[in-house]
Amino acid sequence: MKRLTWLLFKARLAFENRRNHAYDARHRVETAREEPLGTAGVNANAVKRGNAIYRVTWSWLIEKALARLDIDPRHYSFIDYGSGKGKAMLMASDYPFQSIIGLEYASRLHEIAAENCRTYVSPRQKCRNLQPVLADVLNYAPPPGPIVCFMCNPFDAATLRAVFQGWRMRHERGERDIRILYLNMRNVAEQARVLDEQTWLKPVARDRRFVVLAPA
Repeated sequence: MKRLTWLLFKARLAFENRRNHAYDARHRVETAREEPLGTAGVNANAVKRGNAIYRVTWSWLIEKALARLDIDPRHYSFIDYGSGKGKAMLMASDYPFQSIIGLEYASRLHEIAAENCRTYVSPRQKCRNLQPVLADVLNYAPPPGPIVCFMCNPFDAATLRAVFQGWRMRHERGERDIRILYLNMRNVAEQARVLDEQTWLKPVARDRRFVVLAPA
């Protein structure tokens, strides 16, 4: 069953690849090409924490998840955890967020994201405060104030659990205005165990490939 699921997903990746390259050409960026993390500046001991490979998130899935936020983005900072080449940052910039931060631990991907933020062209762009950051998410403290935390299946379960714990501690310290978007191009159920542990959160929107969480 797992092999069939992978084969179907691989076929979907091939189908979406043309759309990914069209997005890049339209916006003058490079996000589509897959990159093994082991050749992108990640220590061999840390590759598995990032699921071993960079793979760009589908545009329509990012759009669908962002549309379900149901917030006024002018009051929020947007933070992409495991931002890769910055595609979610770029798409989020079509909303008037206060700032958009991308956290990436692979130096090569970070450099590409920084260049993409400089070259991005979109008549819909509303936020130009784009901040690609080379950082390990486990050592990162979000800025004060309301935040939207975005991620597309960027971590293994242990790292994902640690990131959620950091958000929970922030919430318990009084920074309670937080929205979390977890995406998975196969199925969010792959991380159901970690997600179900987050009893301090409730789903405000859910799909097979994404869930939007807010404090309960």
